[in-house]
Amino acid sequence: MHKIGLIGNPNSGKSSVFNELTGLRHKVGNYPGVTVEISTGTFMVEGRKVAQLIDFPGAYSLHSNTSDEFLLTRALLDDRRPEHPQTLLYVADALLLEKQLLLLTQIIDLGFPVVVCLTNCDQLDPGEVEDRVELVREKLGVRVVPVSTKTGWNVGQLKLELQQIALGDHPLPRQAHSLSLPDPGIEAECQKAGFANAYLYFLWKHYGPRLDPGRIQEAYLHRESIRLQIEETMQRHAWIESWTEPLRQLKNRSHLLTARIDQWLSRPWIGVPLFVVAMFLVFQAIFSWATLPMDLIEGGFAGLQSLLGEWLPAGWATELLVKGVVPGLSGVMVFIPQIALLFFLIGWMEELGYMARVVYLFDHLLRKFGLNGRSLVGLISGGACAIPAILSTRSINNKRDRLVTMFVIPLIPCSARIPVYAALIGFVVPYREMGGIFNSQGMAFMALYTLGIAVALLTAAVIRFFVKSDDLSYLVLQLPDYRWPSLKNVLLVAFDKVRSFVAEAGVIILLISIVLWFLASFSWKGELQAAEQEVRERAKVEGQSEAWTDHHVESAKLERSFAGKIGRTIEPVFEPLGFDWKISIALITSFAAREVFIGTMSTIYSLGSSENEMLLRQKMEQELRPDGSPRYDRRTSASLILFYAFAMQCMSTFAVMWKETRTRRWPVIQFIYMGLLAYLASWLAFHLL
Repeated sequence: MHKIGLIGNPNSGKSSVFNELTGLRHKVGNYPGVTVEISTGTFMVEGRKVAQLIDFPGAYSLHSNTSDEFLLTRALLDDRRPEHPQTLLYVADALLLEKQLLLLTQIIDLGFPVVVCLTNCDQLDPGEVEDRVELVREKLGVRVVPVSTKTGWNVGQLKLELQQIALGDHPLPRQAHSLSLPDPGIEAECQKAGFANAYLYFLWKHYGPRLDPGRIQEAYLHRESIRLQIEETMQRHAWIESWTEPLRQLKNRSHLLTARIDQWLSRPWIGVPLFVVAMFLVFQAIFSWATLPMDLIEGGFAGLQSLLGEWLPAGWATELLVKGVVPGLSGVMVFIPQIALLFFLIGWMEELGYMARVVYLFDHLLRKFGLNGRSLVGLISGGACAIPAILSTRSINNKRDRLVTMFVIPLIPCSARIPVYAALIGFVVPYREMGGIFNSQGMAFMALYTLGIAVALLTAAVIRFFVKSDDLSYLVLQLPDYRWPSLKNVLLVAFDKVRSFVAEAGVIILLISIVLWFLASFSWKGELQAAEQEVRERAKVEGQSEAWTDHHVESAKLERSFAGKIGRTIEPVFEPLGFDWKISIALITSFAAREVFIGTMSTIYSLGSSENEMLLRQKMEQELRPDGSPRYDRRTSASLILFYAFAMQCMSTFAVMWKETRTRRWPVIQFIYMGLLAYLASWLAFHLL
């Protein structure tokens, strides 16, 4: 199948074009680091596979200085790699065209057939679009297709162009820009080495021995290599500036408005408080707007559980479904509205162009803690999931800054913690409206996020004294113009994130629910029957009701089951934190993934109760200690919240950290540190509140 590579600068609209051409929903953002891996998709026409599209990370030049940018350089230089493309689709922002031509001239010099796609053309007048198209076509000799992914304008023409190229109906000529290479004698060396392209040989000469991305920094220790890169880059910029002067004289309305807004928002005393207010409103919305759909989902699952119990024939399969699978899944599904709102609102700010300003604003502050502005991309992404957030650190050029950022990202509250926080905050902070708009639980939610960020920064400040680096730390960032977000893009990205969350959590919860049901439904021969007999004899002596008897029979059988025995064994470890054996089991299972906690608790309380239709929160409210006091009082709930705020209960994060650092040392240190921090914070909360 024909391979077409999508290449462009960060913020050029490359991911949006990729989504339009493939129908996939890769994340679209307005800051570097959104695409951190090579993504592939299939370009189809009328149900037929026409080409494979390869979305490379954004880069400013082939002389890359970060590991994610080097993925592009390596793929273009080494035709043995599976991601090596046959044709390139270069995506450039029509509003910033003169700033995004350096990389284009480099890939043309490599001899690749190139089609240029100009995005954001809806922001320009038709005449201005045509001027840009003709200028690039005349100076570089490539085909140019202007589009608007926001409105869909001319996307069909781009698809037709790519279809003709992939099928061989409209072959592209190979252009070669007449650039005099800064390395003397390169032409003669090229012929001796058997290379047909002098610029390809020029890059191979400096990168060929270092195509292992783990050794990319070695290229920058070679002074001659740096000198030649700078000389080549300056020569290209001089040539580009010689014919793009008319583009710099055109000031579109969006750019002028952006400049006026940034005059104020770029000032820390305005921009930082505004960001805090924006995040405060996000958390308020998560609790206020999601209440109704959450109640509907929770009530629907409770009703389904009751109906299945009545309709299905008695047996182990029905017990597994009604008291194992359904409660486990409902415990997580009920929090989908809150998770969807979080992704939607953050996505809205990203596409607006606001998050790029946040990165710029916090760069100076983060440097005091051993981080930089690019670290904020990972910290913000960590609010959704730590795994892509850790991958996004590939855009950080400084090794120490990257390691410190990866180490502290799991401390940022992720979407998997939302179900735990939402279920427990009510036991610590009673719901109370303030001014008819804000509520106390939303403020508590933001306080937890603030706590996670504060601990992450303090941890980073400590680590930087133990990890030394001589690499320069800097932030290069193109601030995009403010643009009204595309509702379609934001909704699709939020939908894709929620779908991924449900798919990943659903599989884990399903498996754990089945295992838990087995452990909680069986024991050594005769033990469950003996437990039931003891309760019924006690009820008979005390004259208890049938409902009381049924409830205590289920509780006694659960305690005598294999699950109860395991819980009792590990209970002494967590008892100082105020946790009983049921919570201890949920803590252990949630080390697979945090969101499993609620599913586990739903399954345990369902198995320990005869009332299927009762909601999880009601069951937790009725759970009592041996002395008759509520199990989920303020102390225990706060202790449990803090344990989940700091513990690294996600094996996938551990695995990604291992992969990115290429050593077991740092993920093990990270796991132990966060575990001890969680235990200490929980102990203090339980004993001091």
